[in-house]
Amino acid sequence: MKAHMTKLKQRDLSQEFDCLNTLQHTPWQINRPVLEIIRNMWDSGQEWAGLPAREDRPLPSYPFNKEPAAMDEAERKLFKDWSKKRNEVYTYNNKTVSKRIQVERTLQIAEQYSKYDEFYYVWQNDFRSRKYPASTFLSPQAADWSKGLMTFKVDKAINNWDDARWLCIHGANLYGNDKITLDQREGWAWDIADEVKRVADNPYDNNWWLDADKPFQFLGWCLEFAGLVKHGWGYMSNLPVSADGSCNGLQHLSAILRDERGGRATNLLASDVPQDIYTEVADEAMRNITMDADQGEILAKKFIEFGIDRSLTKRSVMIVPYSGTIHSCRTYIEEAMRDKIEKGTPDIFGDDLFDATIYLARHVWDAINGVITAARQVMDYVKDVGAVYASHNRHMEWVTPTNWLVMQNYNDVEKRRITSLINGNTIQLVLNRDIPNQVSKRRTGSGASPNFIHSMDAAAMTKTINTCKQQGIRHFAMVHDSYGTHSSEMPRLSEVLRQEFVQMYTEHDVLTMLRQHAIVTLGTEDVPTPPKQGSLDINNVLKSQYFFA
Repeated sequence: MKAHMTKLKQRDLSQEFDCLNTLQHTPWQINRPVLEIIRNMWDSGQEWAGLPAREDRPLPSYPFNKEPAAMDEAERKLFKDWSKKRNEVYTYNNKTVSKRIQVERTLQIAEQYSKYDEFYYVWQNDFRSRKYPASTFLSPQAADWSKGLMTFKVDKAINNWDDARWLCIHGANLYGNDKITLDQREGWAWDIADEVKRVADNPYDNNWWLDADKPFQFLGWCLEFAGLVKHGWGYMSNLPVSADGSCNGLQHLSAILRDERGGRATNLLASDVPQDIYTEVADEAMRNITMDADQGEILAKKFIEFGIDRSLTKRSVMIVPYSGTIHSCRTYIEEAMRDKIEKGTPDIFGDDLFDATIYLARHVWDAINGVITAARQVMDYVKDVGAVYASHNRHMEWVTPTNWLVMQNYNDVEKRRITSLINGNTIQLVLNRDIPNQVSKRRTGSGASPNFIHSMDAAAMTKTINTCKQQGIRHFAMVHDSYGTHSSEMPRLSEVLRQEFVQMYTEHDVLTMLRQHAIVTLGTEDVPTPPKQGSLDINNVLKSQYFFA
């Protein structure tokens, strides 16, 4: 850490400082009507749209008058069912403890801040130059219920259809209608204007907004859009609206190696409709599973009946740029399957999903590799460069297009087990301690690709914010791959973020920069050569309306 700070002080970091200062000059305020609604829901003790109940779910009482050993076969089956339900309640209660603390603490902070007309965040870079508010709980990068509590202090007029367009699109995105065209999203918002006004008048009785993908942000949108509908042009809006990158990590990987297939799948190319890489992977997996079913594979037939859609593949695809593995892929698939079953899809696999998820994970993993072959090449190359650093017992480092120096401070770890007594119970703790001057080959390799891509998306954000500020945009709601500002400013922000992405990758061959920095730092030419680039014309991003949408 000290070595990293010493090197950073020797660099020109003006781009990064300008970006952080701009973010820190964005004034915020609490959305008081949303705060009141969330507080009332939370105090009710019920579960609402992602908010857990305030108290533990009650455990089912023991329904038998005998011990399990004395039960007959029918009773043991009932006992097994009761045990399963009890374990599910135990698991839920344990999982939601931290979430309940987060909700209560967030509401407490929001109530405190609601007394002020405006407040600001301190922003900071992590070692990759990713931007984060220094505060926790209530944050523009926090959970849905937290983001829904916040608006900009400064409002800007919505004077015409163009000014209102991104407010409409934002509402459709929050509800979950983000797979249709931008024009359809805009039309959808106007079509439901009367229902939105009823939500604003009485959100408790007109509570269809709870079905949104991001219900509390959508509630805030309903209140804002209803204000526009009632007031008309000239309405002063302070709601942040945003555009999200289309699997942003893979967008960077496809751009780096000019991969046309990956670029098309992640909306680097112009298209009349949004491309969806998650659906493309799901369709590819289903094609292969259908062939298995034709050969008599039982699990394949069950999955055809169960259905394979983007919900089963999304998280697996998202984690690929960040060193995801087939094992994490299986875990995410199991979580998605359980969620799908909980929402009403018939459970045709029984209690144990392990075999089924292993089977599907293999097909999803193969489908991912088929769609993003070039992305894998970039990831493997960055990892190989990391291996060269580790072989020299040096921490891997590189310079981003904003002149930020990234350094991975990953040493081998010594584990020490400590046994102690607490309240008469024996407790075993494991303490991890970095071994000085002993670079970890494993941690260097696993962190290389995700940290590299994170540093690239951070650089793109920095350049976008700095250029926007030069063009008069001063208020930002930014979450790494989600860029937000006022609705009337979004057309300009959308143009700038595309220009900066294209310019960053036309002016910087980041893999060659990675290699050259390694040669200079390590004092050796024995660093692998980057893979060859493909045929993608990166300038197509300028014409892609779904690059960020």
